[in-house]
Amino acid sequence: MTRQRLRPAHTPEQLAEIYPRPHDHTRWRDHHVRVAATIALARGIEQVASVADLSCGDGTIARAVGADTTILGDYAPGYEHHGPIEQTIHRITPVDLYVCSETIEHLDDPDLALRLIRDKARHLLLTTPVDNWGDTNIEHYWAWSRADVEAMLTAAGWTVQVTNILDMRGAWSPYCFGMWVCA
Repeated sequence: MTRQRLRPAHTPEQLAEIYPRPHDHTRWRDHHVRVAATIALARGIEQVASVADLSCGDGTIARAVGADTTILGDYAPGYEHHGPIEQTIHRITPVDLYVCSETIEHLDDPDLALRLIRDKARHLLLTTPVDNWGDTNIEHYWAWSRADVEAMLTAAGWTVQVTNILDMRGAWSPYCFGMWVCA
């Protein structure tokens, strides 16, 4: 299949109800495994003195990088940088690594977000569900394949350096997660 829009974008009022507080990854068994795998990929990126994650949830991944500077934000209130990535990205200084974990499937225009991040980061660590065509999660606007995501990354100016697929379907999750390190 090819990239598929699953549902229309929510209104700002609906988003405020859906995201009243930053995401807590510890609530889901599959997220423990995915977050650990994402941290392992992040720690493999050399010379990271600064990291940003503007959809950080509880901030676990960005904090685990151990950078000298860590910039955190989220759509939900609770961080200095809060609101849509398309707005908050303009408020940060360029960083060595931008973490975008389980985010672009929630965005009305993920291509725009990837382009905006490109202007602010030397490296990108991206994770998103792949091949989840029947996804019923009301927060997810998009379903796509690994090839779709890689085409989006290339179009935004990124070069894929590492790809990892973590297929958790059938275990404790309905998801197969794609993970990319890009420069």
